[in-house]
Amino acid sequence: MLYLPSFRIRRPSLACRPTSHHFPKGELLGSARHSSICVAPCYALAALLALIAITPSWADDRLNHFELKIRPLLERNCLECHGADSPKGGLRLIDRAGWSEAGVIELGRPSVSTLVSVLRDPDPEIRMPPPSSGKKLTEREIQDIEAWIADGAYDPRESPSVGAPSPTGPKKRNRNFEITPEDESYWAFQPVQPPIFTDSEAELSASQKIDLLIQRKLQSTIGTDASAPSSTSPVLASPREQVRRATLDLWGIPPSPEAVEAFEKAPTNQAWDQAIEILLGSKHYGMRWGRYWLDWVRYAETNGYERDGPKPHAWRYRDYVIDAFHRDKPYDQFIIEQLAGDEWAEQQGWSDTSERDRWRQAIIATGFYRLHLWDDEPDDSEASEFDDADDIMVSIGSAFLGLTVGCARCHDHKFDPISQRDYYSMLTFLRGIDPYGLSKKGGGGRGTGRIQRYLVSEEVSNGWEHARQQRIATMQTKLDSATDPAIRLGIEGEIKAERDAVPPFDAALSVTEIGNQPKPTFILNRGDVHAPREQVTPEVPQILQRRVNIDSPISPLPNSSGLRLQFARWVASPKHPLTARVMVNRIWQRHFGTGIVPTCDDFGRTGALPSNPELLDFLANELIASNWSIHHMHRIMMRTDAYRSSSRPWDSISQARAQEGSCFFIQQIRRLDAEAIRDSILAIAGNLGAKDSGPSVYPTLTQEVRDSANPVSLSQWSDSPVDQQNCRSVFLAVKRSLKIPFLESLDFANSSSPSGIRSVTTTAPQALLLLNDPWVHQQAKLLADRIQREAGMDVDARLERLWRLAFQRLPTSAEIDVCRSLLEDLSGSGNTKPFFSDSAWQGLCRSILNSNEFLYVD
Repeated sequence: MLYLPSFRIRRPSLACRPTSHHFPKGELLGSARHSSICVAPCYALAALLALIAITPSWADDRLNHFELKIRPLLERNCLECHGADSPKGGLRLIDRAGWSEAGVIELGRPSVSTLVSVLRDPDPEIRMPPPSSGKKLTEREIQDIEAWIADGAYDPRESPSVGAPSPTGPKKRNRNFEITPEDESYWAFQPVQPPIFTDSEAELSASQKIDLLIQRKLQSTIGTDASAPSSTSPVLASPREQVRRATLDLWGIPPSPEAVEAFEKAPTNQAWDQAIEILLGSKHYGMRWGRYWLDWVRYAETNGYERDGPKPHAWRYRDYVIDAFHRDKPYDQFIIEQLAGDEWAEQQGWSDTSERDRWRQAIIATGFYRLHLWDDEPDDSEASEFDDADDIMVSIGSAFLGLTVGCARCHDHKFDPISQRDYYSMLTFLRGIDPYGLSKKGGGGRGTGRIQRYLVSEEVSNGWEHARQQRIATMQTKLDSATDPAIRLGIEGEIKAERDAVPPFDAALSVTEIGNQPKPTFILNRGDVHAPREQVTPEVPQILQRRVNIDSPISPLPNSSGLRLQFARWVASPKHPLTARVMVNRIWQRHFGTGIVPTCDDFGRTGALPSNPELLDFLANELIASNWSIHHMHRIMMRTDAYRSSSRPWDSISQARAQEGSCFFIQQIRRLDAEAIRDSILAIAGNLGAKDSGPSVYPTLTQEVRDSANPVSLSQWSDSPVDQQNCRSVFLAVKRSLKIPFLESLDFANSSSPSGIRSVTTTAPQALLLLNDPWVHQQAKLLADRIQREAGMDVDARLERLWRLAFQRLPTSAEIDVCRSLLEDLSGSGNTKPFFSDSAWQGLCRSILNSNEFLYVD
């Protein structure tokens, strides 16, 4: 019986891979050693997958799981009562020693661990967190705790690695808030300080300086001989690996065989630079990197909750983001447009008749404020308005500043120097926004407020509305004077059609201000909207005022206060200590698998320390000096030896770094994300559509999904034409209550909160999906048809074409022999034709789509 692998997908680890980071040649990932599912008695297929598998294995991904899942969960739900200061029940969860002494965790045995039992206990008197706290763990969060315990409950707070948080966790702040000298000296709040180079080093290119800073860090921590640079010089990846890595990084689809062959023939630095420019110049780059931004701002096209109503024209914001990355819009402008595009346009005098394109983009960008979850039947619409505002504050803090601002809504931040006053003072900048929902008391649904704008002047839209009302009034007069029933029926139909008419203008999800005087803002006692205390004025957090204070107040504009524009310019200031650092760290994380600061969304004390502060500041300074060019950052990172190096530890030094866990500069084998897997399958099957903008596409759902889905969600799901469903995944609809099953199974973003780094899981349903899903079968057939069309009937020629399309290399003689054996098995003993059956070729193609070499980037 063959155990076909549920392909091994492990979380990108903060710890590097050990020396033996590849499994022995020929060992199946699905063997008894690596959990598996029993699928089919096909030894030839087993041998094939063993031959072509790139079998990534990291030394330890437990640190990553703890930092991304467990630590935030504990901070959010537990440490207020079970912290260092007089922990309730004597249970201290601030460090490993605390829970170990209390005996609440049985290592490797979540089912008998007290911690798990109290999380799942149905008795509200026993269950934790207590219902009275207003906190409740989701099923997924409890499963994360169980997985953590099952894997040994690794807690880095007792054994830190380079870049990891303190072994005892962050220090809890005093109850009386004050900015301390320790706060003042904290690394993230210091001005960006470019490193010092010697005269000769200053002549190096930016990419060479990056490599130099990496070497400096290696030499300072490992103690290598500076006179022997070869001891820490990386081994470059093969030309094929370099092109494949770069293309998957920037486009999210594999390179063409021709592109790889061209670089293999002349792998010069000039050819590499040209390859990067081609990749950055394509809109495929905008689609790939725009999707990352959508993760960071929790993009979705519906409101969530039971009815999950649509966010009208949300797709225009998605297209705006894609276009911004494609055109290399300066990052500071990108920030200002999202936070205050409407006010900026008004200040600049832009309109639908003057600087029309800039005006449209500025309005569309403010859709950022409308992406949050929205409850259309809250118990208290005033409290719900502040919930919406908090969602926005959390997203601003996470996406732009790398701070957990939302932790200060109900009380001073427990760990970072952000007071409750800071929170509400910062919220004041946003209080001029017309709320998403209409105010309503009592039960039942409520309507939305002014959440969209027509992309024409108000004079034009008002003129159209006025004309429509006049037409309705005229028809009403005719109706009142008509006595013939048939005539009356016709007029009533005309009136209904006129009332239902949609204005003939483009519209966008966007913000509207309530006027040039915002609502007053008060500090809310414990976050309770019905317990206001003192009123606050617009100010940025005190700890950051000392680094970059807010600009002088902007004179109120005719239609708004101008406060958001003032705030946006503060966020986008080149003097801001966080903004540039956060963005370059995100770019580095996407290129190397681990950020210089591993906790990309949290630069505060509950996050990790930078593993190379000099490099982080160098990159931040480069971003600012290049007029905030994201493309420039790609260029200088991708031209480094570090980026182009092999993912295999190349010597004892890199192996030592791997064991230490400080591998921010070593390429890691990474599984493709959900969209890249789907798009790559479409690409090699020759079936990837050309759609590059426009309304979202709704793929056909299987009957099983329809039978189990919320009927309300299904009522809003209308399958798009089949010829549109082969678009890139970024153009597929993102509905909060009904995610596209293929993407959700492969760890698609949750879309309800900012996702700096997605979870990467290994589950049996993923393997079953890629083996049995009807869509995968369809694409495998198209791939089989393509190789026959392009290579003819010769078996070896078809295999070569298949390998070049999927892996950008030729098959080995052993792989060809195994494939022939597999094709013979799949064709069946009754096959009398001189060539293998179509179904056999389709089965082979499906196995290729399941191989690790296809699903991972090396």
